[in-house]
Amino acid sequence: MCPYCDNSKQITATRTSWQIHLAGHREEIIKHLTDISESCELCAYAEMSANKKHAASHYRWSHQKHEIIEWALSKLDREIIV
Repeated sequence: MCPYCDNSKQITATRTSWQIHLAGHREEIIKHLTDISESCELCAYAEMSANKKHAASHYRWSHQKHEIIEWALSKLDREIIV
């Protein structure tokens, strides 16, 4: 189920289809990342953020879109058809 959709619809799809779907939720994923931790979840080292606005900016400008999508994909309860 996609937690970023308003209706939490269930999606059964290939990995590529999941990536395409999650790409449309980039801002929601960034908001989720800023809500769950005070440090960057994607950096190899713990970079603390001054506030949520700073954290969101860090995710937007310091990490590529595919990194954010891959993080979200790895955290979802999902079924991928091979």
